[in-house]
Amino acid sequence: MAPVLLSDPALDDLRRAGPVLATLLLGRLRALDAEPGAGVALVDDRTGYRVFDALDGVARIIHSVERDVVTVHAVWVDGVRNEGEAYAEALDRTHTADPSEQVALARIVRRLGRLTGVRPVPRERLRAPVPDWLAEALIGRAGRTRLAVAAMDAATAFETWNGFLRQAAPADPGAQGRSAT
Repeated sequence: MAPVLLSDPALDDLRRAGPVLATLLLGRLRALDAEPGAGVALVDDRTGYRVFDALDGVARIIHSVERDVVTVHAVWVDGVRNEGEAYAEALDRTHTADPSEQVALARIVRRLGRLTGVRPVPRERLRAPVPDWLAEALIGRAGRTRLAVAAMDAATAFETWNGFLRQAAPADPGAQGRSAT
């Protein structure tokens, strides 16, 4: 069993993928633990980097192996999240369409899903990734790890940031508004 280390850019890639895909990708990284040489050479063997397909080719994990340690350098994710959002939008439009058009629209959305392998995600289940500026603030100022931030969605990150700000506020809430006159 080889230890798998994630570089800071790889952790940022996971964060940008969003919490659902990040969780699935972290699960796939376990395969590198058991088989460090998995995947194919990036360009050719001389580069020292390998590409490991994940999630049925939707994502690619770029890694290297040195002295039985796997280092993940990048995680490339196709636009599945955007397609899921696009299908969610189509689903919303289907629900608000004229009843005479709903059946035809529903068939189109279902056919698109079959052709692409992407299913619509209901709006209430969409989880936005953490914006870059907030991720940097949580890591730099609030002391969170990159892995912890990668596992958050935007709503959780904002709650965490607001909690940090509340803890960092002075004990006397009126002290902020007072001037030294």
